[in-house]
Amino acid sequence: QATERCGLGAMRKAPVPLPAAPTPLEVLRDVLLFQGDYAFAYYIFLALYCAACCRNLKEALPRLTWFYAIPLAVLTSFGGGIMVPVLLGLPAAPLINEALIPTMMIAWACVQYLHPVLALLQSPFGRAASNSGFEVFRYHVLAICSDLASRTLPPVSTGPLAGTLSCALVGPLLCGMIGGCGGAFMPLSNGLKALEGSTIPWRVQSSAVMSAWHHLLTHDAAVRASAAEYVPFLADPAMVKLCGILFFAGLPALQQLGLLPAGLLGPNPFVINAAKVKRA
Repeated sequence: QATERCGLGAMRKAPVPLPAAPTPLEVLRDVLLFQGDYAFAYYIFLALYCAACCRNLKEALPRLTWFYAIPLAVLTSFGGGIMVPVLLGLPAAPLINEALIPTMMIAWACVQYLHPVLALLQSPFGRAASNSGFEVFRYHVLAICSDLASRTLPPVSTGPLAGTLSCALVGPLLCGMIGGCGGAFMPLSNGLKALEGSTIPWRVQSSAVMSAWHHLLTHDAAVRASAAEYVPFLADPAMVKLCGILFFAGLPALQQLGLLPAGLLGPNPFVINAAKVKRA
């Protein structure tokens, strides 16, 4: 009775509300953004990214030696994460992320010495999974490079756009683009060969489009507010990133299924002719 008079009995009987179960869209968002309970997904997609890059390299240059293949794989796969920090006066990604080079080495060893692994990666299922993982991780590299430039560079202070944007413009756009396709220009002896053809490759064109998408909708409050008036979920930076990831991974998948033209936004070697993959 004393307990009830003090209100403690009511407190004990009060039901504890359970947290709402996440919706499928929220689960997909957390998996693809490597956040919350699905932070471990980062390592899964890193492994898929490295596997796709090593399969790509093996198909293009099947007789590479170990000591040549690993530096080439690192340069062509993490070129954006190398060039952008160097441009900004910061350490390159392979030097500060301890997982990158070991994962690439393991992936190359599996592709080079375990023939069932290479056969799996070259099967329709393995190619689709690794290609999708490659594109998901590629968007993250683009976003990280864009974010890094936005934090490092001062806002626009001169020219006709002075005072109209709350962030730097040219630098983050360029750094985001390089982050998404920098490997096409590595090693540096390649120069601008990736741009010499009559058509610009998919990875370059898609990186240019998504660099603008990510930077303006993530870092400029005025642009994000204007876009959110028409598409409310764009007010959430996480949804902006999710849309970018789905574009990177979804468009090539639709091309592979024949639902979209193969040359949309430039040739994609993973889609058009997987047996003649070029380094990118």
